[in-house]
Amino acid sequence: MALTRFLGLTALAVSGACTTAPNDVLVSLAPDIVSSLNGTLSVRATVLADREPVAEEPVQLTFEYQDRGGTAHAIAPIDGTTDDKGVFETAVTGLTWDGTGTVIVTGGGVEGTASFAVLDRTPPKVTITPPDPARVQRGRDIQIKVHVTDEIGVSQALFGSSDRARDRSLIASGATDVTLDFDFAVPDIAAGATITLFALAEDLSGNQGAATPITVTVVP
Repeated sequence: MALTRFLGLTALAVSGACTTAPNDVLVSLAPDIVSSLNGTLSVRATVLADREPVAEEPVQLTFEYQDRGGTAHAIAPIDGTTDDKGVFETAVTGLTWDGTGTVIVTGGGVEGTASFAVLDRTPPKVTITPPDPARVQRGRDIQIKVHVTDEIGVSQALFGSSDRARDRSLIASGATDVTLDFDFAVPDIAAGATITLFALAEDLSGNQGAATPITVTVVP
């Protein structure tokens, strides 16, 4: 099976096919395409000697895992023992970075491998910093800060308010942690009226996240 990766990632061939070697470790993964929201991979390894399953065989799982930017992310090795059917099963967690990796299982003096992909499905985290106190003077121009974080990178953020039909957006240029300043012209409306502020951000994978809306009160 092949997966053509978004944003320039190389096509990935998933291993785990049957082998004719008499001594081998067969490795299968479920799923082999992991969502970053879950970040969990199930591994099943079968140790063979003379093409027969080997019970009570110690095995070790090691991992090679890097994000799409080429940065390696460590996953702790896992040790175990095969059951009476020669099988060892376990779950691997912490696969939250968009990228690719390989599971390497060693047992009975041989090793087997299988490859996986992690797709970014995690939305950016967005917060609005309101004026302090949360009151704005009518007819005055102020700045509203919007803070956005994302493991992969933020492409843009959008700011809007309940008093305007038009939203404003700023490019975040792929930063993983950024604070953007939006100019906000407080309308000349009656004192005591309230305005709700909104913010939305999109990351480089197209995931969107929204901030909790903030309500401010207009003062003379």
